[in-house]
Amino acid sequence: MNISLVAPSMSSKDMLLKLVEELFEYEVLPQKKEQTQHAINQLLSNPELGQAWFIEIDNDGEKIIAGHIIVSYSFSLEHGGRVGLIDQFYLKPDWRQQGIGTDLIPQIEQHTAEAGVHALSLEVNIGNKGARKFYEKHGFVPRRQFCMMTKVISPSEIPLTIAS
Repeated sequence: MNISLVAPSMSSKDMLLKLVEELFEYEVLPQKKEQTQHAINQLLSNPELGQAWFIEIDNDGEKIIAGHIIVSYSFSLEHGGRVGLIDQFYLKPDWRQQGIGTDLIPQIEQHTAEAGVHALSLEVNIGNKGARKFYEKHGFVPRRQFCMMTKVISPSEIPLTIAS
């Protein structure tokens, strides 16, 4: 079994949207389909915002899309430059617990390092001990003194070329 990260194209964005919807459903997260479509279009059209990949499994010549990964970029003085946030790491249920994540973490690190990323962060549900143990095993360190907080705001429509 060969596991690869494959960048989606604009022509495969509907497949990516379907996987994102599966993740939202699995995690019981609210989703606004139009907002998600718009965000996927922005991400695929503007590589400076981050990277998206399909998780492709080649199983005896049969190529299967088993999930997706989204990394968005930010900037951190603490880490000395560009940082990545693993916003989504989704494997379809049939593909979990087979070592795929273990194979993918170094690939994610390589791709993001090539994009100038100095550190990777992610969120894990505090009650998901299996995921927490998995990420700690791969070098992610819980920042126990920090609490991730979010406030949803309504952005002004400013073209990215003006804002950047």
